[in-house]
Amino acid sequence: MKIANFPRHIFWSYSSDADLPEKLITRQVILYGDLMDIFKLSKIISIDVIASVNSELCKDDKYAKRCNLVQKLILEP
Repeated sequence: MKIANFPRHIFWSYSSDADLPEKLITRQVILYGDLMDIFKLSKIISIDVIASVNSELCKDDKYAKRCNLVQKLILEP
């Protein structure tokens, strides 16, 4: 999947025309994107992939607030 749909700061370590796996894109957007980026992600990538990546991130306590945000805004409604 191309990363051109998202701001450059989310994928700062990749070239602007990179073709990355959905899970990696989801992880980067959850961790470094703002609310609009997360909402955009939910329209592009399936909820199952987002839920899978979010549950992996929730295992690390330092991402707890971000995981809770995604859980409440994207996965529960």
